[in-house]
Amino acid sequence: MSRINNRDYIYLVWKDYNSRQRYIVGELSRNGKYEFKYRIQDVNKAINNGFEPLIAFPNIDEVYESHDIFPAFSSRLPDKRRKDVKEILGRYKLQVYDAFELLKKSGGKLPTDSLEFIDPIFLEETNIEREFYIAGARHHDHCQGERNKANFKININEELILVKDINNEHDEFAVKVKNKENKCIGYIPIFFSKEISEAIDKGRKIISIVINNECNNTCEECIKIRLNII
Repeated sequence: MSRINNRDYIYLVWKDYNSRQRYIVGELSRNGKYEFKYRIQDVNKAINNGFEPLIAFPNIDEVYESHDIFPAFSSRLPDKRRKDVKEILGRYKLQVYDAFELLKKSGGKLPTDSLEFIDPIFLEETNIEREFYIAGARHHDHCQGERNKANFKININEELILVKDINNEHDEFAVKVKNKENKCIGYIPIFFSKEISEAIDKGRKIISIVINNECNNTCEECIKIRLNII
């Protein structure tokens, strides 16, 4: 659970399809009522690269409030009246239909845009666990995608190593993901890199395990890991 000062948080991430760069453009939170606001510095960078503020939230300087979850976000979720809703909830280990939690766990992705929600990492928490796809897999030697250049395999349950990339020009907090043979297989996504980089600096114990490895033609989401910060 991503909570600070008794508020639960989810971050809204926008992906620039041209550069594949991701930006944390906003945050949705709740504590009795719901709030949505843009993260000004990041959203301005995203706007410079083609992002447009959401129709339901046109003013990037405003804090939007509601007693119910905003329809612009709940519409990204399966209808609670669906016959298979229990199966959907079970997939995300939810006992009851909670739009906020379902948005957090499912990501709320649609085929019509490049937005998704992520469960942020706050290092004030203990026993942090997140599951996510590594970034930049298509650029490294395990990739079997469009360049078909794989020269080593990534195995399920394989433990990976995280190493800071201090000279990375795209992300000052970049963290490489490597196997035990020191081969780079990608990067921690930018929306987690700052916190994981700081966890490395603080000497926190970090365990990252491969839980899914499905090669596809786009190499966008192929290697999924489970990461624990203790």
